[in-house]
Amino acid sequence: MIEIDSNLIEEAVYNLCIQANTSYDDNLYNLILQKFNNATTQDDKIKYSNILNNIKLAFDSKRPLCQDTGQVIVFVKLGKSIVIKNKTLNDAINSAVEKAYTKNFYRKSVVINAIFQRVNTNTNTPALIYTELTDGDLIVIDLMIKGAGSENCSSIKMFKPSAQREDIFKFIKDTLIAAGEKSCPPMVLGIGIGGTMEYAALLSKKSFFYNPNEQEWHFISDLKKYLKKEENDILDIRLMTGATHIACLPVAVTVNCHSTRHASAVIGKNNIQYNENSSKYDNIKEIDYTFKEVDCSDIDTIRSLKCGDNILLTGEIYTARDAAHKKFKEYFENHGVLPLDFKDKIIFYAGPCPAAQGEIIGPVGPTTSFRMDEYCTLMYSNGLLATIGKGERSKEASDIIQKYNGRYFAAQGGIACLLSKCVKSCEIVAFDELATEAVRKLYVEKLPLKVVI
Repeated sequence: MIEIDSNLIEEAVYNLCIQANTSYDDNLYNLILQKFNNATTQDDKIKYSNILNNIKLAFDSKRPLCQDTGQVIVFVKLGKSIVIKNKTLNDAINSAVEKAYTKNFYRKSVVINAIFQRVNTNTNTPALIYTELTDGDLIVIDLMIKGAGSENCSSIKMFKPSAQREDIFKFIKDTLIAAGEKSCPPMVLGIGIGGTMEYAALLSKKSFFYNPNEQEWHFISDLKKYLKKEENDILDIRLMTGATHIACLPVAVTVNCHSTRHASAVIGKNNIQYNENSSKYDNIKEIDYTFKEVDCSDIDTIRSLKCGDNILLTGEIYTARDAAHKKFKEYFENHGVLPLDFKDKIIFYAGPCPAAQGEIIGPVGPTTSFRMDEYCTLMYSNGLLATIGKGERSKEASDIIQKYNGRYFAAQGGIACLLSKCVKSCEIVAFDELATEAVRKLYVEKLPLKVVI
């Protein structure tokens, strides 16, 4: 038996949380760089240059690539010769996650219970931990950070065993198309095939750490050919397959944004070996483009903007997400007015990371807008001028926005470090108990946006 102190596990997980949140995978970086070099439109050139510059800024500043620092998922391969002393494995991992998220000013997004007590734990724990026993005397830890925007676009389907490969391809394609801009493309797809419903989903997560065998590579190659028309929305595809019941063919697709964040380490008796990225990130020159500069106080100009216009927005805006909108609705039902006057104001669907020392605001970016669609009538009928988010709106929400001559702007997702530099002041003005989901008043300068509605 070999004893390993739980402090070594805590150290490894703590550092993996930092590495995954601030450092980008080498292979994916080269794929993004390739897309940038091959871009044929101004919009694509700007999009990929923003992603590349955000990667470099995040690494240099050791701040998160994305404001959604996610739920931590940990896969542990535990050598059967190992005895862990002091804390249990799970306690050591959760302790490390809490420390990493608190000390490094990462956003904490985990609630106590999914349905009965949606109250933030304020620790970003518990982590989701999956452990398997293996031969040997090492601990292998694979850690991934999973944000909600792309996770909400993931899907699973139980096929009949007689299903053809093209049936599976069509399901994956439909999942990809449905994800759209909500998942911050270009996406990385993790596909799991085998086991039962929950095991296929687990395989789809584990695929990000797995090197496919020859048959699986052929499957991925054929799938990429099938998805040729959607290739601009795909960065990479991963696949892991396994045994299943003779009557089952479960297929799970985990959708990841371009910020696919993962890190790995191997722990021996007295040491930790990290699988680190090379971190040779390029400086991408600013792309020459012409965006229309718009001030938030210029109501007539904002109402005259057309779909497709690119703008740089300057002025006072507010942040509010799901929890704040729910409180808006409850307050309106009880008092007949909103708790804040939003007439001719703009709401940014955003929940930033906590500000570190010297920062005005932590990394901040748009969340998925369709989750706020049910509140469109309430907000726009009470004078709201515009909203900022990512992804498509429902037809009902779009109709409401147009009915009140409002606007909807899209901000690029997954470039939270870059966007935070546009924020020049920040103060909480309502619901401070909601932490990252509190309502903040921001003053922004030249925030890059596209008019969608």
